[in-house]
Amino acid sequence: MLDADGALSQIDEALRRSRYRDAISAAAAVPRGALGHQQLSHLMDAMIAAAAGLADNSDDELHAYDLVVAMGDALSKERIYRAAAQQRVNSALFNKGVVLAQLGRVEEAIAVYDELVNRAGGSRQLGLRENAVRALFNKGARLARLDRLKEAIAVWDELVSRYADDPEPSMSEAVAKAMVSKGIALAELNREAEAIAVLDEVISRWGEERDPALRARAAKALLNKGSTLIQMGQRQLALKTYADLIKRFGKHKEPALREQVAVARVRKEALELELS
Repeated sequence: MLDADGALSQIDEALRRSRYRDAISAAAAVPRGALGHQQLSHLMDAMIAAAAGLADNSDDELHAYDLVVAMGDALSKERIYRAAAQQRVNSALFNKGVVLAQLGRVEEAIAVYDELVNRAGGSRQLGLRENAVRALFNKGARLARLDRLKEAIAVWDELVSRYADDPEPSMSEAVAKAMVSKGIALAELNREAEAIAVLDEVISRWGEERDPALRARAAKALLNKGSTLIQMGQRQLALKTYADLIKRFGKHKEPALREQVAVARVRKEALELELS
């Protein structure tokens, strides 16, 4: 029987040969109680590498993420390793949720996203919070794709409630993204007045931001406000909304903004022809 160092060397060799499944199988057979802290950390990195090497949405990839979580939980008991271990566990859970969602195993994905948020949603580490907010957004998006729009809206409301006051720009963008998605979902439910109220809040809060990502969210809110107004039969107001978007953001060069402006111009021209 190989000792711990011998097992790790075997796993490293399998990775070098791109035999990722062999590496995962060998790692699963190593008694974690026989590993020191540095060996556990090494094995976590090996499983992250194996999962990334596979990237095939397989059971083996999912198993690698589970191994990362199990080893990370063991390693997190030691303060010196805790922060790095938690970050790797957090990323493994997020990736596992993405894979499960892509496989159509939505309820399992949601359970993983919930676990991630419970573990890291209130962390002081920005990276952990960013993954938690991404997990919440993805949970809402998956529910929306299943036409479970009311549930999706509730998830996005939770995201906004948790992180609306977070000062980090990346978190503000996540909040804005969730609010725009909520506005779109409300419009799909024919709750147009509520949709416009949410979209107007995004425009008001972030329409003058210097951060390009936040401006892009405000532009998308304007674009979807125009669509919602058309849905309500208020074409003149929709025309003004598209004109407002073009006026606000037409001179910006960021790709995301230029895309929104281009769509607004097309829709504005079509409306002008219709109303002429």
